[in-house]
Amino acid sequence: MTAKQYEIRLPHALSDILAEAFPEMDAVAVGPSSTLLIGPVQDQSELHGLLARIADMGMEIQEVRQQP
Repeated sequence: MTAKQYEIRLPHALSDILAEAFPEMDAVAVGPSSTLLIGPVQDQSELHGLLARIADMGMEIQEVRQQP
């Protein structure tokens, strides 16, 4: 199975802690209070694990988008 590219938008400023918490993703600042996590996700199980890690950090998720 080929990994699919995902973007996860978080309504949180980019920080070293945020970037280091998701080493498998590229963290990109989108304005002063929004961050995109961009990277490959192998399957739904990995996606759910990634979303759970975000929730465990107490962060909100603004948007999840699979790239075509």
